Amino acid sequence: MSSGTLYIRDSRTSAEYVIPVRRNAVSAMDFKRIKAPAAGADRADQVASGLRVHDPGLQNTTVVETSISFSDHEKGLLLFRGYTLEQLWDSDFEDMLHLLVWGSYPTASQKKELSRKLAEEMAMVPKSVHRTIATLPRTTSPLPLMLVGLSACLAYVPESIPASTKPDLYQSNSREVDRAIIRTVAAYAVVFGLVSCHRRGIPFAQPSRDKPFLENLFQTAGLVDPTTGRPDPTKLSCFRRFAMLNADHGMALSVFSALVTASSLTDPMSCVITAIGAAFGPLHFGATESANLALREIGTPEKVPNFIEEVKQGKRRLFGYGHRSYKGVDPRVAPIRSILKDLDTSSNSLLKVAERIEQVASADEYFKSRGLYPNADFYGNFVFTGIGFEPDMIPAAMMAQRIMGVMAHWREYMWQSSISQPPATESTPLLSSHPNSQRYSVFTNGQKRLIILAAALASSFSPFSANIYYPSLNSIAADLHVTSSQINLTITTYMVFLRPLSFASFQVIVTHWRQICQGLAPSFMGSFADQAGRRPAYILCFAIYIIGNIALALQHNYVALLILRAVQSCGSSGTVALASAVAADVIISAERGMYMGITSLGNILAPSLGPILGGFLSQYFGWQAIFWFLFLAAITFFIPLFLFFPETCRAIVGDGSIPATGWNQSVWNRWHKQHATTTSNCDVEGSPDTCREVHPAPQKRSITFPNPLSTLRLLFQLPTGPLVLANGIVFASYYSVTAGIPSQFKAIYGLSDLGIGLSFIPAGLGSLVSATFNGLIVDWNYIRLRRKTGEPISKDQKQDHGAFPIERARLQIGLPMTFAAALSVAWYGALIESKPALSVALVLVFLISFCITAAYNVMNVLIVDLYYTTPATAMAANNLVRCFLGAAATAVIHPMIQKWGNQTTYWAVAGAMLSLAFPMKAIIPSVLFTALSSAHWALLPGTPTLQMRYPSTPWISPGDTIKQPDALPIPCISTLNLNAARTYLLLFVDIDVVLESCSTTVLHWYQPHMRASATSRCNDNKKGWLVNRTSTGAEYIAPQSPPYTRHRYVYLLYEQDPNYVFPECFGHIFPKTREGRGGFDIKQFVEVAGLRAPVAGNFFYVDNDAAPTTTASGGLVPTTTWFRSAPCRTEEPKSTGFIPMEADYGVDQQQVVI
Repeated sequence: MSSGTLYIRDSRTSAEYVIPVRRNAVSAMDFKRIKAPAAGADRADQVASGLRVHDPGLQNTTVVETSISFSDHEKGLLLFRGYTLEQLWDSDFEDMLHLLVWGSYPTASQKKELSRKLAEEMAMVPKSVHRTIATLPRTTSPLPLMLVGLSACLAYVPESIPASTKPDLYQSNSREVDRAIIRTVAAYAVVFGLVSCHRRGIPFAQPSRDKPFLENLFQTAGLVDPTTGRPDPTKLSCFRRFAMLNADHGMALSVFSALVTASSLTDPMSCVITAIGAAFGPLHFGATESANLALREIGTPEKVPNFIEEVKQGKRRLFGYGHRSYKGVDPRVAPIRSILKDLDTSSNSLLKVAERIEQVASADEYFKSRGLYPNADFYGNFVFTGIGFEPDMIPAAMMAQRIMGVMAHWREYMWQSSISQPPATESTPLLSSHPNSQRYSVFTNGQKRLIILAAALASSFSPFSANIYYPSLNSIAADLHVTSSQINLTITTYMVFLRPLSFASFQVIVTHWRQICQGLAPSFMGSFADQAGRRPAYILCFAIYIIGNIALALQHNYVALLILRAVQSCGSSGTVALASAVAADVIISAERGMYMGITSLGNILAPSLGPILGGFLSQYFGWQAIFWFLFLAAITFFIPLFLFFPETCRAIVGDGSIPATGWNQSVWNRWHKQHATTTSNCDVEGSPDTCREVHPAPQKRSITFPNPLSTLRLLFQLPTGPLVLANGIVFASYYSVTAGIPSQFKAIYGLSDLGIGLSFIPAGLGSLVSATFNGLIVDWNYIRLRRKTGEPISKDQKQDHGAFPIERARLQIGLPMTFAAALSVAWYGALIESKPALSVALVLVFLISFCITAAYNVMNVLIVDLYYTTPATAMAANNLVRCFLGAAATAVIHPMIQKWGNQTTYWAVAGAMLSLAFPMKAIIPSVLFTALSSAHWALLPGTPTLQMRYPSTPWISPGDTIKQPDALPIPCISTLNLNAARTYLLLFVDIDVVLESCSTTVLHWYQPHMRASATSRCNDNKKGWLVNRTSTGAEYIAPQSPPYTRHRYVYLLYEQDPNYVFPECFGHIFPKTREGRGGFDIKQFVEVAGLRAPVAGNFFYVDNDAAPTTTASGGLVPTTTWFRSAPCRTEEPKSTGFIPMEADYGVDQQQVVI
């Protein structure tokens, strides 16, 4: 309890006092009531008008109560207007400035407008300010240069000084306050750039009106690449992220000094000038510069112990250590360490000195007993010097970030009648998660690239093993005395398990063997990897694969070849699922784009490189050499993977900071721990950086038998099933062409094994060119269509599609490519029958590969777009179908050619593609249907639209977008198209919530016993309103989608039977908590409550940022779907208590079918 009463008895007078405690604080003014004895001998008693509070340095005094920021070092929590640092980690300067100053996260239009105003104000700084700074020597300290520059700016806007115009110029005057804030922030940036350029002797670059604030800041400061003229993206990103954690820090010295100045009701630029003076002090931002100078004096890590002893003796001062607010670890240090990992600090000898200081000090009782740990200044100086700032410019650079907080406090003060009256405290959204401020992964960018590259190379063994085999088919068939059709079965065998059968039955099953194994193995291995970890799964995969290759190289029997190809496939194809899992472990959705090129290298290059190498080995060393080569390649790759590859499974190592054990621990990390000369409090798998958190011991995990059938349910859902089927047929068409090349080209052109291998080069080139250029076309069309439909565009965040026609955006490219692929295959079949020139055939192979790869990739993108809540599951189903159909195509292509000829066969293949391409748009249902389907309920076609609106919105049609503040009150619901004599039950849900990495549904409102009424607060006459004045329900929660999200909210109205009784098993829904409302299973509720299909429904989007990103909270990517299973019995439910509530509701005349 933060409020109460403090009872005081004064021993001097025996008087007793009652002092109120409010929000864990007492007012100093209350102590003035405590009077000293009237005839006291102490002169202080006679002068004082009451008991005074003595607090040198204001170490335990609060001067304002604010909701701008909050920090808790014990929990490692930093909040800005209620948002965690992690939620804001990917925000821009304009986002944070708007949030702190104006109290809300900006929409896309607000952000764009703010950026424009800042750029315009930067361009308006007078040239005389440039000349004023230039008159001072270049060797002048940055502090006086900054003060002179800002004073010159202020001199040219005398109307902004209240004493010269109106004393109450800024009091409760939002227009003048906001204009002054933007002018001050812009002026500071320009002056900072002028000072930086002046001291370095380089020309000043004018800010650009079309660039964001931080890019203009870097440009004016001369921190740009000479060749491109633009800032380095990594350095700009590091400065931006540091700005997020440095934007405000409670009542820091700079903010306090600015508020003291603001108490005279002066302008914000004068307050910033005061704040700069405080910021440059060695006990504030100047500590960063002082820490840098101290580290330079120490020089080498070997001198650190002596330095620490001198600090303990009081002879030296250790800057950047300890904090007036924290008696523990500064919660800003961990994010700063993560920023340092993205900068090239390997050659910075001072960083090694700093790490040695922390190592020695953390083990010294002197520092531990006093709660002295590194603060943000200690490591912050390495961020700024790594970006390119001179050490003495660091305080000014940090002030360029802290100016956001200074302006927020100044505005808050100007809007308060007195400094002790705070604004209402804000909180984070109800259902948003509250993670700590750690990054998604502790691995550096370099480490992540190596991890993804290793996973991509591992996954390339599967397509490489399939394609390297093609040129040797004729040789193997001759050596084992079998036909081409029989030897083709060994391709399909590279995908079921064998039991003793007749040879004829054996052939039927084996037709699908290899590709079935290639389809099923990832499902088994993915389930195993999620439980046991990625490293054990990789070890198992490569053990199977290596053994399979040895056996294949030694066998000389057709049946053994078939069986061992299946074994080989089980080992290699499991790595395909692992590559996607590893990427999900270490890469957030905002970063995945840059890594997709790496992960696709194996699949793109294998079709061309594999046959070339296979043809060479088969022709000069025999077909067994292919398997010996694969064995050697696997061993060569597996050894470093076994030694160094870290465990990434988040269920085992979290973000990578939890130490792995057993098989999950890399050999290198185990050796490093055993031979480390010093001990640290934690060991980060794959990262040598030290940390100070003590992680709990890993819990024992129970591993169940992997279940690969969980993905099969997607094949029977819309739209996944039809789309996956279409994609599988496109994939099978590619194999029907490539599998026929060896026998056809040998028969027609008399090519050797090497020649056949070389003939696959066009196929590889076609795939490579298609993957490169088709992605650009798809992105161009997506942006074009968003602009055409008026949808906002965000290039640095994932976007929820909402009402945007994502199917059209993808299929406008995918369908023409599918048509082109079908025509290319038909053309190939017609020409190959007439034995054209080899060059013509190769050109057709190139075109087929280009078009099929393009169509296949576009449909992959669409699968993820439509099933964005569980993309891994959808892609697993896609992999299963494509491998089964690929197996079938490979197995039947030769019998079909032998029976019907090349032309008829390939025309049939082309016809299969066209038969699915024409009705494709009809196959893909609407986005709403997809959402309702995935949320486990059915809103039948023809269901009338629920006519509704909020008090400040027009009537809502399905798919409309409204702003979050507009949805705060309870809506108005009309009885139009409803039977006014009936009683109704209403459910209101959010279907785009992510809780603990699970996609789920959250109940926002449950209201039974709704009846028609002739009156409503909505004042519109829409033939009556649904109101409730006699019953209770689960209280209404307004839409509260987290930042960067655009959630879908669905209203469902049911007829309520006269004898309806609330199901007791759902009694948990009444508290307004995530535990009570999260995971609401609509299907189960409808069943146990005895409800029928909804009689009306509506849905809309709520923007918490007009540039929509993910449909999940704070950028989280769901890995599965979860609904809370209520403990309901089959007998009739009994009633339970309700939360009382009175409300009326009411919306559009036109009937819209959902």
